[in-house]
Amino acid sequence: MPFVPRSISQPLTGCLIALTLALPAQAADANRALLSTAIVGTLASLGLACYQQKTPCSLSQELASDRRTLSIDIGRDDTLQNRALWLGMDWQGPIYESSRFRVNGRWDLNLQYWYSNESDVRNDSGYILGLTPVFRYYYKTGGVLPYLETGIGPQLLSDVWLENDNKSTQFQFGSILGIGLTHDQYEIGYRYQHISNNDIQTPNPDTDFHNLHFGWRF
Repeated sequence: MPFVPRSISQPLTGCLIALTLALPAQAADANRALLSTAIVGTLASLGLACYQQKTPCSLSQELASDRRTLSIDIGRDDTLQNRALWLGMDWQGPIYESSRFRVNGRWDLNLQYWYSNESDVRNDSGYILGLTPVFRYYYKTGGVLPYLETGIGPQLLSDVWLENDNKSTQFQFGSILGIGLTHDQYEIGYRYQHISNNDIQTPNPDTDFHNLHFGWRF
């Protein structure tokens, strides 16, 4: 595994664990703020990609088959536990690049398994399958690069019930917002994920996962 300075990795890991444990217990306003940032960030990123005539706006989806990412998310939403496997493929070339910043992205296919810590629920476990265009913003600092990511994509639930919450439809949208560090082949970060049907049908209770994110590029 490549060298990541302890002065960077240890504080980051501590902060990520604290975020994962603390954020779900905060008021709903915190989740709404994260969701709003994810939506605005994704729409702005999509606008930039369309302006530059780059993937995912171009008709020819130019993919870099030699730049793939396998990642694992481990998190929760109150009494729900979440385990997710993501397989991504980068888009060919950056959407935007300067001496300090680079914006690129990838298609990410995800398979998630969730289960409940509660015993008396209508549905105590299930799966989520989805595809998400993920936009990545990198700040060029040297060997270890900080990043911000955002994306929104379709998700399919194995059942409309999550614990005692009726999600109304199996078709949902998944919004993500994340921060982290990447070095050579590896990345570690925090990722927020919101699952809802965008009020296509009601009721539409929120599901907000707060995850630790670990990735390997190959």
